[in-house]
Formats: sequence, C-alpha cells, structure tokens
Amino acid sequence: MTLRATACFFATAFLLFFCPHAGAQTAGQKNPPLVIQSMYGRDLFDFYCAPCHGRNGKGDGPVAPALKNPPADLTTIASRNGGTFPSRRVESFIASDTEAPQPAHGTRVMPVWGPIFQSLDPNDARTKIRISNLAAYIASIQLK
Repeated sequence: MTLRATACFFATAFLLFFCPHAGAQTAGQKNPPLVIQSMYGRDLFDFYCAPCHGRNGKGDGPVAPALKNPPADLTTIASRNGGTFPSRRVESFIASDTEAPQPAHGTRVMPVWGPIFQSLDPNDARTKIRISNLAAYIASIQLK
C-alpha cells in the first residue's frame, strides 16, 4: 500500500470513527475539514493524535491495532529525555522538519495527520501556533 493510500485509509477511518455522520452526506452537508479551525492544543490533539495515540496519549487509540508499529506513549517523552520535555524536537517532529528516521516510530510520516501538517505553509503564523500549541499540550500530559 502506498503512503498516500495508507494516509487516505487512516484519515477515512478517523473520520468515520470520530465523525460518524461524515459518511452519510446529504445535500448541502460537507465533510469536516482536514484542517480544523481550533488552535487549542487539546482540540488539535483530539482531532489529529488521539486516533492512534489515544485520548490520554498512551498509544491506545482506536486505530492503533491496525498500525504496523504501535503508537508511542506520548506521556513518557520527558522521562525518556532525562526528565526534560524536548519542546523544539517535538515541534520539529510534528512539522516533519527533519527526514531523520525515529527508530521506535518507523517512517517520519504519521498516517492520519502527517500529510496534513506537511501541506500547511510552514511560514504561516497560524501553522506555527498550531504546532506550538500541540507540542505544549503534549508537554502538559507528561507523567510526573
């Protein structure tokens, strides 16, 4: 399966799971946008990350069983980095700024939102705010 087909599969699965009426389109209704309007970290996490990483970030989202590599437990990022949350590195990972592979993750592209964040203009202030807010939210769910 190609990367594009995989991304489409997971995006469709996500929409059908979290937006059950997305498939039942009637005249005048539109599917939900792939880029949500909210810029709040929790909203972004729920929409883009929770399908795989779970609502609590533990890697137990509803589409996780269908993935080749299990999603990471995002609540342990700081503990895996000497007790410090690597904000810039997480932001870079979200934005796919680097092509460096992540040994535990596999490819750099996230099946559901990777293509979406990559398609946004990296110089757009709203894109930067979304990525920063998402990283800040992930920082807020770190185990103490």
